[in-house]
Amino acid sequence: MRTLYPTDPDYPSRLAALSNAPAEITISAPLLDARVVAIVGTRRPCAESAAFARLLAASVVGAGGIVASGAAFGIDAAAHEGALDAGGRTWAVAPSGSDYDVPLTNAPLYARIRASEGSAIVWPFPKDVRGRQWPFLARNRVLAALSDALVIVEAGCTSGARNAASWAREMGRPIWVVVPAPWQLSKVASVSAPTAATATTRQPAADFRGCVTELGLGARLLTEMDELITSAGLNRDPAKTRSDGPLFARRLEETELRVLKGLSSTPQHTDQVALRVGLDAPTVTTALLTLALEDVVVEGPGGFFRRARGA
Repeated sequence: MRTLYPTDPDYPSRLAALSNAPAEITISAPLLDARVVAIVGTRRPCAESAAFARLLAASVVGAGGIVASGAAFGIDAAAHEGALDAGGRTWAVAPSGSDYDVPLTNAPLYARIRASEGSAIVWPFPKDVRGRQWPFLARNRVLAALSDALVIVEAGCTSGARNAASWAREMGRPIWVVVPAPWQLSKVASVSAPTAATATTRQPAADFRGCVTELGLGARLLTEMDELITSAGLNRDPAKTRSDGPLFARRLEETELRVLKGLSSTPQHTDQVALRVGLDAPTVTTALLTLALEDVVVEGPGGFFRRARGA
């Protein structure tokens, strides 16, 4: 662990370029020179959005990049975990000083990042600063400055991810957003705070209103992984390309393989696939959307899916 000041030669040049650079930052490990993609979003994402964040992070590190995020619940944690699970590097820009892991319940995630070679935690405040509202917003400025591009996976109108996007926009960083397909718009609803009785049982409703707003402010719509990979100056690893099919950023999980085997070249509805493979509909839906993002499965209107050619 090391504390750096603007006068130190190892102080990050991207932060030094800010008009009001942090007076001090503490890092758990050296910040390596690489292309960095920030992945942010709501703390209560739907299952599909969390799966997408993991897949996106795996794709970024598979192309040689570093995934940055804020170590919060939801999309942030999914992005960090996706990078680590794929054997890649991730930076957590914390909303506190180095005396604290915020949120405390993400301490295991912080421990994984500390133990991961090439990964790092960045505390952009004095060590005794606790995570409160103003550090969260100030943290977003540092996160945007350290990144080459920023992706919002799912966010409501008042999401902190939009604050990060405002900093990225001011700094001229490319902003990408994810929005649902037109036939999924009926599923989009506002997210209300859960009660203690429902917090562990109710699936959060997807809320992409913040993403749609950012799209109107000039953000780019993310529809294919390769668009982001190319835009961020990253390159796919040829060793991960199958000669007879699509590109995989990681090994498919057992559930994904099971769902894939239940598909054919003829479009089938999600419910049909669930019955065929013997899994519940939410699990199958998540697997199908993840496979569709890897170009293994083709998604059509109304919840129908089919195998991609060569998959």
